Amino acid sequence: MIWSNAQLRREDNLSMLPRMDISDLPQRLERAGFNQAALARFMGLDPASLSKTIKGQRQLKAHEWAKIEEFFASNGGGETEGSVTAMAPRRRTPQSRIPVYGYAATGDDDRIAFAAGQVVDWLDPPPTWNGTGDLIAIRVLGDSMEPRLFTGEMVLAQVGLPPARDRDCIVEFLDGTALVKTYQGQKDGHVFLRQFNPDKQVALQATQVKALHAIIWRR
Repeated sequence: MIWSNAQLRREDNLSMLPRMDISDLPQRLERAGFNQAALARFMGLDPASLSKTIKGQRQLKAHEWAKIEEFFASNGGGETEGSVTAMAPRRRTPQSRIPVYGYAATGDDDRIAFAAGQVVDWLDPPPTWNGTGDLIAIRVLGDSMEPRLFTGEMVLAQVGLPPARDRDCIVEFLDGTALVKTYQGQKDGHVFLRQFNPDKQVALQATQVKALHAIIWRR
């Protein structure tokens, strides 16, 4: 959906949009067979921001309401609140193949091309995976994470799963690139990471980061 400038200026006026109680969103996602992380990724939000919105700790903007409806329309066959399709429970189909990213992004030895069409390979899910959420994989580039991770080593992450402090993660940027680093926290509009070669802290503007995905397997 394309919003006019006039509509964007009136984004606090939600009367133009379909009525939906935001607190009902988790149930609506469950009925459609999706999770909050998938919706947050579609909306370009950090999963934590969407969670705060659902809890009433953050105000939802009008264009974000539109993205929610677009998400359900594109993934649920035009499902609308109160329809038979919305009310019928549907089981989510587990991910059968994992996309692998590994092309070097232009102009940076560490960054990996992470946009559509940049998949270099596909993997079968690990035998211990329970099918919850979606997985992505990256072949590490560069030597900045040695000796923790080496170039060419494969890491698997769960999409939208927040990393714990001092655990490795994939940092996805708004420009369609990604980095593999160790997460150290967020403060004052920055995301703090660690690399090991040389050993130093890396501070990124949070506005440049699209999402953080916790690494849960190494291969």
